[in-house]
Amino acid sequence: MLDKNGIEIRTGQIVEISGAYFKNDNGLYFVDKAPGDPSWCGRDYSLVKISKKGKISTAKRNLCFWPIGVFVNDPWKRAAANDWNKKNATIEVKNGINRSEVKAHFAEEADSLEDQIQRMSWDWGKDHPEVIRNKEIQNYYRTVAASIA
Repeated sequence: MLDKNGIEIRTGQIVEISGAYFKNDNGLYFVDKAPGDPSWCGRDYSLVKISKKGKISTAKRNLCFWPIGVFVNDPWKRAAANDWNKKNATIEVKNGINRSEVKAHFAEEADSLEDQIQRMSWDWGKDHPEVIRNKEIQNYYRTVAASIA
């Protein structure tokens, strides 16, 4: 998927959402998961909110999706929000923001799979499809972390 300037959105990038129906959906995010990632089977982008200085948010509502997912009980408000977001919400890849915490996030994700891969290798063998899949995910996270300057 492309942002409003025609730049392809990829995992690890910083993006800014603006023009959303709900004010709390607007802001800076990093792309945590994107369609085609080995660890993601969704068709949308999973985004995690960050500050203007690149610090990852620990707030309760720090996640968003692109296209924006509206999760409210009122069906009329949901319909209005979905319609508004389709017409007005935009996403733009941003540069010049500190991505050191984002880089550390993906490095930690890769490291966290080490014990799981080891245990599955002991249980099922190194050639088991799940072991291979988790190694691919781990290598992908390491590649994303390495690509962040």
